[in-house]
Amino acid sequence: MSYGLIMADVRRGLFDERNLDLVGFCNVLNIDPWLILPKGAYNVREAYFKRIIQVEMGEEEFINPLNAVITVKKVIEKFGDPFALIFSASSSGMEIAPYVAGYLKSPIITDVSGYQKESGTLLKSLYSDKVFASLKIKGEGFFVITVRSGSFRHEAREIEENTIYEKLEGLTRDERRRFLGYIEEEKQEVDITKADFLLSIGRGVGTKDEIPLYEELASLLGATISGSRPVIDKKWLPKSRQVGTSGKTVKPKVYLAMGISGAFQHVSGMKDSECIIAVNKDPEAPIFQYAHYGIIADMHKIRDRLIQILREK
Repeated sequence: MSYGLIMADVRRGLFDERNLDLVGFCNVLNIDPWLILPKGAYNVREAYFKRIIQVEMGEEEFINPLNAVITVKKVIEKFGDPFALIFSASSSGMEIAPYVAGYLKSPIITDVSGYQKESGTLLKSLYSDKVFASLKIKGEGFFVITVRSGSFRHEAREIEENTIYEKLEGLTRDERRRFLGYIEEEKQEVDITKADFLLSIGRGVGTKDEIPLYEELASLLGATISGSRPVIDKKWLPKSRQVGTSGKTVKPKVYLAMGISGAFQHVSGMKDSECIIAVNKDPEAPIFQYAHYGIIADMHKIRDRLIQILREK
């Protein structure tokens, strides 16, 4: 069986969960998932991989695109061409993948989010999921691909055989580029991407004076408050609470959208939530197209009634 060569997405000694999307992609294409990762004690879910190749490089060397070329060439020399060279569509993956593709003169498709088995075409969304492009690789040789986080994770499954382990030693390093260090964003009081329940408010809130009551409702519900861009732009909530293309992408268990019309910039940041509940007085609001449950009503009246019920408990 052909194999898909997965370049591990690692950061500060951690093996990112988005690597499972790459495994799922291999399973959808019916190719064996092989993993390359740097030396170190990573929390790899080994049962998902047919072969794990550990490179005798530290993480800082491994994520250097110049060294990635050296690593990939060595693997191909030893095992032959893969069906595809697969990266996560993360900051490091999006940097390394095009460099490797260009150096090896391989075609590349970025940010793939779907696959049509009948036609053998890959799907790539454009304009915040408004348009989908269907793409197919032709010709001989392998191709390079980056996979959008969350797109194929549900397809990841454990293999039936024992995982084969390899070590790749004796690699040279390209010293023309060096890793200096990670620059973390300023820590916020809360990370909305980690919340299980988000209460998100939009333009319909009206005025800043209404915000404290929504904060109370969020507290009573055990939710974290967030908002759409109009609320953030008016500085009624901090930037760290913004959901959407210019804010954070979230996937909570429950997303309660109150007074949010559903512009595609916002929807792209929350559409993968497990349960979406929308409250809006406009029955034509686009948000209802994505909601599992919808309430056509004044958001303030719903808020006040919920607070009353929860206070009485």
